[in-house]
Amino acid sequence: MSDAYAGPEGQADPTYQRFARLAQAYVGAPVSLVSFVDEVGQVFPGALGLPEPWMSRRGTELSHSFCQYVVSSDAPLVVTDAREVEFLRDNLAIPDLSAIAYAGFPVRDLDGQAVGSLCAIDDEPRVWTTEELAVLADLAQACSSEVQLRSLGERARRAQRAATQSDRHARLLLLMSEAFADAVSVDDVLDTIQRVAVTAAGSRRTAVAVVHEQHLRWVRHEEVDGVPAVLWRDVALSDARWPSVVAVTGGGPQIFEDAAAMAAAFPSTAGLGGDGALAILPLTAATGVLGAVLLRWELARDMDADARSVLSALAAYAALALDRAQLLEARREVAHVLQAAMLTDLPTVDGLTITAAYAPASMGEDVGGDWYDAIALPDGSTALMIGDVTGHDMGAAALMGQLRSMLRGLTWTFQEPPGAILRRLDDANLGVGLRATGSAVLAHLDPPGADGGRELRWSSAGHPPPVLLRTDGTADVLEGEPSMLLGFRAGVARHDHTVTLFPGDVLVLYTDGLVERRRENLRAGLARLVATVVSAASGEPWKLIEALAPAEIRRDDVAVLTVTVG
Repeated sequence: MSDAYAGPEGQADPTYQRFARLAQAYVGAPVSLVSFVDEVGQVFPGALGLPEPWMSRRGTELSHSFCQYVVSSDAPLVVTDAREVEFLRDNLAIPDLSAIAYAGFPVRDLDGQAVGSLCAIDDEPRVWTTEELAVLADLAQACSSEVQLRSLGERARRAQRAATQSDRHARLLLLMSEAFADAVSVDDVLDTIQRVAVTAAGSRRTAVAVVHEQHLRWVRHEEVDGVPAVLWRDVALSDARWPSVVAVTGGGPQIFEDAAAMAAAFPSTAGLGGDGALAILPLTAATGVLGAVLLRWELARDMDADARSVLSALAAYAALALDRAQLLEARREVAHVLQAAMLTDLPTVDGLTITAAYAPASMGEDVGGDWYDAIALPDGSTALMIGDVTGHDMGAAALMGQLRSMLRGLTWTFQEPPGAILRRLDDANLGVGLRATGSAVLAHLDPPGADGGRELRWSSAGHPPPVLLRTDGTADVLEGEPSMLLGFRAGVARHDHTVTLFPGDVLVLYTDGLVERRRENLRAGLARLVATVVSAASGEPWKLIEALAPAEIRRDDVAVLTVTVG
């Protein structure tokens, strides 16, 4: 490509970059893209793994585009080897971008038209699995929801600028756009629906229902005097006596200017919930009808075109935000399950009680790289490990799994002190190109000696120090000479430290999420940990997590490994 290249160029977008990271983490392909196509070429606001200069320019002409075929056909394009596909074999993406295997799914706009794709690319032939394609399809659907939410927001901003006579309406749309853009989890979306309904539509009360199997389940509502609790029970989607069911089963919005009008249409509602106006709006997304939102006003009101427009916008924003949140939440749950599954069962060792716990972050969307491990070694000693790979996303979780497996293998194979094993881990980590960075503690606990004591030898790679609870109720912070984090340089000098454990002693290994808090130094967190261990006279992992990093304040993953000497 000449320096006179004048094709399209794009910019990185944090949200689309996240979708690209998720696609790469789940599928494991070298390249993942979120791309958009027009008549001139394509741009990549989300991209990982592209060669230069394409990664910096984030755009190509159509001569380098597979995405254009996803858009033109409005259908997935999945190929094992593009060189064997007639309409692709001459595409310049093959020699310039090393695009051999390709799996791309349409990203659609508000009108349901394909405007781009979310794809994974491999530089060698590859047969894509059913699970990989299902993940890419789900992520493309979530990416479409993002595109549509942005389009709705842009429409709101254009409306605000275009017509001063519609200023209030436009401001309401903008308010809804911004409110739902900030809603990340399903709970956030449900809370936002209730808040925005009051602010934008002026309703007195709001309730939200979701479709669950073959029922409509009211997941947000408030108890109202005179309204029987039975009204909020699950209702079968086949029960057309209720306007909420009709709304979600194809009848569209059910809007009544007063209670009498609703009772005339649905006699089962007579006498329920006051005399004011009522609206039940289906929450409809590309994946189907997700549920309904109910708005109730204290007085009767004229549901004119402006009022109906506000309600329509509320339902559209709410449905798109709920659809996106459900898709991402389902994938996050899968991620946490997969991460927990990588933490294998702990060994049973005579004279030792080894317990551990892992708790994912309770706030935000991230997963992490925290891990623990223990291995009964052939020489009779027990290896204890804990670590934290840098990052808080699926990439970190994937690196964690690889680094943990690498350390397990080295620990089993080489009968060497912990510091030597960590040096080998650095060499292997950098040598194979993994380059995972993070912290870790590796410890070897010997069998008991004649006096019943067990020597513990440990080495730390930039990790928070272990805590040792003695039988006399005191606790020691096992701080040794500090050393560099993993993954920065091969051959780093790693120092070993020793201490003797006696029956009744408890060793506590943990990751920084247990002790770190915002605007507080690590010393304060360590002091809190020591005080908690001493007061509880125990190192039960879950009790430590509940005491020091409960779900309501936990912003990072936490792993805890404890060993009690019997």
